[in-house]
Amino acid sequence: MKKRLIALSAVLALPVAACSGPAAEEAAGEQGDGSSLTVVLANTSCVLNFPVYSALAEGFFEEEGLDLQVEAVNGSSAVLQAMLAGQADFGGPGAVPVMAAQARGEDVVYFMNASPGGSFFLIAPEDSGITGPEDLAGKTVGVATADGNEVVFVDVIMDGAGVGEDGFEKLTVGEGGQAVAAFERGDIDAYAASSDGFATIENAGFSLLDITPPDVDYMFGNGYAAPRDLIDSEPEALEAFGKGFYRAVQWAEENPDQAIDNCAEYQPQEVEDRDYATRLLEISALTRVSPYPEDPWGSMRAEDWEAMLQDAVDAGHVEEGQVDVDQVYTNDLVDGFQP
Repeated sequence: MKKRLIALSAVLALPVAACSGPAAEEAAGEQGDGSSLTVVLANTSCVLNFPVYSALAEGFFEEEGLDLQVEAVNGSSAVLQAMLAGQADFGGPGAVPVMAAQARGEDVVYFMNASPGGSFFLIAPEDSGITGPEDLAGKTVGVATADGNEVVFVDVIMDGAGVGEDGFEKLTVGEGGQAVAAFERGDIDAYAASSDGFATIENAGFSLLDITPPDVDYMFGNGYAAPRDLIDSEPEALEAFGKGFYRAVQWAEENPDQAIDNCAEYQPQEVEDRDYATRLLEISALTRVSPYPEDPWGSMRAEDWEAMLQDAVDAGHVEEGQVDVDQVYTNDLVDGFQP
């Protein structure tokens, strides 16, 4: 089994300039004027967005000639709203919301696959005897919501394991503490967890096994998208973002403690429990690892988009023929992301 990681009025403008750190300040002084962009993230967690915040704190964006401002909202829909309202230049939504936006006529394009390892894990307690999805026949799999992407994630896995929808039960149990309680009561045998869900359940005392199979390798997590005209007019600035981001991914592999320290500057309450924050960072880092190591980091495959589009059609998020995969993403900037 392969380890994997998937309201506009509530916009939180984060004080990035005040918390950039000495490396960023030194780099900014050396670089002078550069491109200036605002990115909007899909959640307010520093640890889940560690590449952005570490790239800021360590001066990677400035070294690439980019002056980056950061805002954070709750969810992909709010990211797209902020972008389309002109409150941010680009952002980090999920693939399906971008396809839905294109179906509505919005020319928003994915330009970087920032979470090639996906957004979800199928997890089970180590002492349960469950070592793969085929062991879940006749058992119950918990999901956070009844209509979220994790439902499709579970269905694809179970179909691939030869367990049809009538061969197991899906139970909506919520996330965080609610998922912990569901395991404690014995209501569920496995759970489709996000990165923070995985860390929360482990932090509650469960030893967990990741039983996610390769069937869902195509389901990459949130990446970065921008209006097509920005991609056309500011390709170097977006390449600078991608390169700084990827540098931070690689840097954090060697400097996890400093990555947590950086988050203590931006979101101190998030890292008060250092052990939890460290585990969350480890799990979040798995989402940055591509199942296709031969491909350039940040790139996307047409067949993965086709599979996700079919999932979106099946789920009713878009209609057949509304979205052209060739128009919804681009790999044109990927070479600029590489070290």
